[in-house]
Amino acid sequence: MAYVIPERPVFKTSGEEKLFNTLKENLDDLWTVYYEPVINGKYPDFVLFHEYYGILIMEVKDYVPRTIREIRKDYWKIYNDGREISIKNPLSQAIEYRNELMNLLSQHEELLEWKGNFQGRLKFPVITGCVFSDLTRHDITHLGIDQVIPSDQILCIEDLENSHILNERINKMMGKLFTINSLSQEEAHIIKQVIYPIIKIGHVNLDNSSSEEERKKEEGKNQTCFPKNIQFIPFEHYVDELYYIVDRIHHLYQKEEVKNVVITYPLNRFLRKETLKELIVDMLKNRGLMTKKDCQLQFLI
Repeated sequence: MAYVIPERPVFKTSGEEKLFNTLKENLDDLWTVYYEPVINGKYPDFVLFHEYYGILIMEVKDYVPRTIREIRKDYWKIYNDGREISIKNPLSQAIEYRNELMNLLSQHEELLEWKGNFQGRLKFPVITGCVFSDLTRHDITHLGIDQVIPSDQILCIEDLENSHILNERINKMMGKLFTINSLSQEEAHIIKQVIYPIIKIGHVNLDNSSSEEERKKEEGKNQTCFPKNIQFIPFEHYVDELYYIVDRIHHLYQKEEVKNVVITYPLNRFLRKETLKELIVDMLKNRGLMTKKDCQLQFLI
């Protein structure tokens, strides 16, 4: 079973949820599957990382045959919500995310080759792919999608329903450019930090080994500094923290327990003030909260 981050995301589409569950259940535990990580202000649907294969960026579309009206190498015409719209070729979207991620990774000398044919380039491949969760392989050919996206960069219904085929296709995608040696723990850690930064937070030790006097002192400090109704919840990843904040606001608003929300952050956070605000506002917009006139949100950072 693959390691997934975050563990319980809120999905935008049923296709993304289907792929998330499929990857989690059918890939081995050397894979890390990231759902919508923030890559230099952009949000790729999925980023997969494996120490022996490299990185795979996947764009997910849950189109059905009648959804697609016109296919071109650069733009497609899609029927959506009663009207026809133009979107970028899904592979072009994935390539944009790949370029952003490669630029960030290339800033770390430990991840670059310094000899041989790939001198100055990343030690591992960063591959792109597209997932059409509601199209069959026949649909892909019939609609002509494989004329603008190479068929070996496409996953469809049959691939998601068969574990063996899924692993075979992903392995084929990853082995397309070159095979890498296993990355060191340090190199793998750098890659994971770039894709999904982890903030380490120190905790005060209040276990049973502490003396009664020390515990009373610590409790006294907490009572002095903080109101009793404040709840402290540790988070390993900042995205999990943001999801908790948004879920909590959504829950309180639905119960009509709150109309105005103030979010307070300390100054020494890893993310900048405007980045934090943008992330939270975008997540609230996806829940339909920021469009309500009686829902007010303030930031104190």
